[in-house]
Amino acid sequence: MTTTRPPPEPLQKWTEEDVHHWLRTEVKVHETCADRFYEEEVSGDILVVFKKADVLDLGIKHGPAVKITSHLQSLREGSEYESQFPSYVENWTKEQVKQWLLQHVKVNSKYAERLHEEDVSGDCLACFKKEDFLDLEVKRGPAVKILAELCELKNQPEPTLHPMPDTSTDQKEAPNPTQHEQSLAQATATKQPETQSKIESKTDEIVEKEYEKSQLPFKKVSEEKIQQPQPKDLGARRKETVGATVLSDFTKITVEIQKILDNLSKNDLKQFHFYEYNKSTDKSIPKGKLDGKDTMDTAQLMSGHYGSKALQVTQDNLKEINQRQLAYELENKMGIRKKQSLSKFILKKEANHGDKLKNLLTCGGNSLDNYDRFVVVVNKSSPEQVQNLQFLKKMKLFCVLDFDPSSVAPGGLCHSYRESRVANLHNPSQYQGQSDSIIKNLNLYQQTSWVFCNGRHDLDNDSNKELDYKNWLRKSCRDVEQLVSFICNPDVLLRGRTLIIFLLLSPVDSEKDPVFDVYKSFIKHTEEERIISVCASQSTYEKWRELIQEKCESNIDQRSISELTLSEVNGTVASLGPYSPSFGWLLPSSGSSAIVLKQKEDDLMPALDILCLNQCENTIDENSPEFHDFRIKAEEEFYRGGKVKWWNFYFCDKEKPFVKRNKYDNVKKMIRSQLKDSKDVCPLLNLFHQPGCGGTTLAMHVMWDLRREFRCAVLKDNTLPKPEVAIQIQRLMKLDSDKPSPVLLLIDDSKESENPRNLVNCIHKVAVEDSLNINVDDAPNCKVIILNCVRSHSPREQYRQHNPTQSQYITSALTQEEQKEFKKKLKELKEAHEKPENFYSFMIMKSNFDEKYVNDLAHNTLVNFDFSKKEAQLFAFLALLNTYVAESEISLSLSEDFLEMKMIHWREDSVLDRMKPYSNFLIIDTVEEWGGYKAIRIIHHSIASACLKELERSFHLKLSDITVAILHCDLFFSVAVAKDSFMLSFKKNVD
Repeated sequence: MTTTRPPPEPLQKWTEEDVHHWLRTEVKVHETCADRFYEEEVSGDILVVFKKADVLDLGIKHGPAVKITSHLQSLREGSEYESQFPSYVENWTKEQVKQWLLQHVKVNSKYAERLHEEDVSGDCLACFKKEDFLDLEVKRGPAVKILAELCELKNQPEPTLHPMPDTSTDQKEAPNPTQHEQSLAQATATKQPETQSKIESKTDEIVEKEYEKSQLPFKKVSEEKIQQPQPKDLGARRKETVGATVLSDFTKITVEIQKILDNLSKNDLKQFHFYEYNKSTDKSIPKGKLDGKDTMDTAQLMSGHYGSKALQVTQDNLKEINQRQLAYELENKMGIRKKQSLSKFILKKEANHGDKLKNLLTCGGNSLDNYDRFVVVVNKSSPEQVQNLQFLKKMKLFCVLDFDPSSVAPGGLCHSYRESRVANLHNPSQYQGQSDSIIKNLNLYQQTSWVFCNGRHDLDNDSNKELDYKNWLRKSCRDVEQLVSFICNPDVLLRGRTLIIFLLLSPVDSEKDPVFDVYKSFIKHTEEERIISVCASQSTYEKWRELIQEKCESNIDQRSISELTLSEVNGTVASLGPYSPSFGWLLPSSGSSAIVLKQKEDDLMPALDILCLNQCENTIDENSPEFHDFRIKAEEEFYRGGKVKWWNFYFCDKEKPFVKRNKYDNVKKMIRSQLKDSKDVCPLLNLFHQPGCGGTTLAMHVMWDLRREFRCAVLKDNTLPKPEVAIQIQRLMKLDSDKPSPVLLLIDDSKESENPRNLVNCIHKVAVEDSLNINVDDAPNCKVIILNCVRSHSPREQYRQHNPTQSQYITSALTQEEQKEFKKKLKELKEAHEKPENFYSFMIMKSNFDEKYVNDLAHNTLVNFDFSKKEAQLFAFLALLNTYVAESEISLSLSEDFLEMKMIHWREDSVLDRMKPYSNFLIIDTVEEWGGYKAIRIIHHSIASACLKELERSFHLKLSDITVAILHCDLFFSVAVAKDSFMLSFKKNVD
């Protein structure tokens, strides 16, 4: 094909003919190279994203590929390509380049031959960088030397190049194998006698030469009989024997490989070729060398390149292109079949990779909730890949670092995510400043932050253009490094509770890739154990692994997933908890109807934990062993002293009823009365209760039973700005319906009844502003009833100080009827649990808060207490805090640091294990404030108080001693998230 007209501007508008014209007239490559681009329909909008690997994939040799890539880079930058070297260098043929390398640079002949094979002429050599030499298996030393000598040519006259005899096997007819062997023997026989040691020292050299010469056309090697004359001495015999053995093994291996490959179709053979030189190992067959080869030539190349390993490599390649039966046959033929069949081995291998992915994402559990947050780093994707990345919508993403500037456009990953989830679009420069300000301004923790790390094509300004590596390094790298530093700061995300995922959807070809710079930045700021890699293909993983191994001296095999397709990754993550019903979560609406709560709508109300009509339903097979185990564990955690969950009420509805405190009916009646009779838009109802007597459980129980009459929600974070919360509540009230629905909001642990007043005022303000849009008939349903749980050591007295129609109280004293119900529940628990007597929180309530029972527990548990040990110190700190500040806690991450533990993926070690024998008194809860984190506390206020008294009575450990020990521990005051929570609890304790 020929073209005459010049290409138009810009590059993105070039046709396939324009690309062909540019390659022939500007880049000046051979017409066959330009034709390959035209045959593969490469137009300008495709060419602009081409990398060297893409050019090589067209079957173009390395020399022209480097030249094309270099010219393309200049084109992208809007400049003309200018050579830095004398014109005579540009005019060198590939033979002259070889001569210069051997005669002047004096490199090893194998490197000169390698460049010659890859058509590296002078104009190609002038475009080479160190990475290009490394890609051709030229070692770093010779590569640096070649570049240095090349630069010296700028200041020197043209060197003299002497012609060399052509020894290339592809330019000469292959010699007859018989003559070849005879010449070897004759040369050996006619040599002057040498000592045995000298002869043996040259054996390897002879073998290597014979090995190279043995790569002859297949039929000649296999059909001709190899004859060898009788050697005259032992040294000659050794040389002949070794040479014959090499040739014999080569022939045998080649024959076996060809027989197997003969079973492949033409397309399958192309796939075999494509995989072989795209798996990016240093020792793979150079790109393009297999193109157009038949099975005979392919077998010969495989044998010649890999030697004795050729069979194993062939078998591995067949597996990778899904030719498992042929791989099985090859394994059998070579007598290396394992005890189990290949199909079973592959199934086991795939199953292991699925389990490996689950373990990496869940710390060895079954739910994504085991990590507080996920951070994802992703590069360019295709629309086909995006279809199998729906699993990201299920994960609790803190942020996504996206290197695809088209991601926000239709077909992009960000666009797909935002169709059903909320993501705020940011750039790295927005992550500069004080952590608190950044968190507030970018709404972090509440909604996903999607950070575009190399431009956005939807924004037409210079600051959002995609940059090449050089300009990215200069203009954007620092901002991205600061972003990584922010993410890894324990002030932002607690250490060990966040998993960083590198999701590589396209190859990272060299160290000059922003994604690799980000990886290096992460390992500067955090442990590599917190980073995993998920690669879209095995070839992408091979490149990534070798890059990290070479540059970071790290093996990432145990923290990487590469043998699962994206579809398999998507399905595996979908199978993990937390679960949701396939048809969606439902909320009550007008006229006894219901609406679906979409995930995106839920994202827009991050302050609220919304209770749905079908909460817990159809999320897991209730006949499965997993469900049974889950139910047992959930019950055990609650009755031990954990926070009540909706699941606890669901289980009791299905089987045996929940124990109701005597004020249950009173609270429910109070709420209904406010809905029916009160004219107040936002009535505030108070439930005063003693710590540990079940006040919060009672309030949530009432809410559970009223979820069909109200749109119910729990305020997750009482520290959020109240105007923002008021807007979210209004959104819940009017969601997807022409008529508003009443909202029942639970505020727990507000400490003071006056705290929610600000929220009430904000709700009133929003209601007034919205009143013009409310139909008069709908006004009775425009209500937000706040049920405020207030912990108090004197609930009865506080109740008397408030309006009795809007208040209730509950104490630790059980009525006779309640005591009967607790005894009945204990019998039920014994039927399902081994030792319900160890459910101390439940047993304390059943004993009607018997002081002797609690004191005995404390005495028996602390019998071997030793304050010099860190475990005992941590328990004493918790006893102090939990005595004076009910349900105060210390973050799990902070506890691990104090105990000098390292968070590991498989959870072989845990804080509760380390805290034995005190662990029966401890439980791990999730704290919603500060973005949510896991924390440890003592299961019941009365146990904490009894332990504190026991420490002073039996071990003479005073409150002041414990307080001083805390104050001397800098760790508790050095990490922001843990520090703020801990300091708040500690301040209340001191006050």
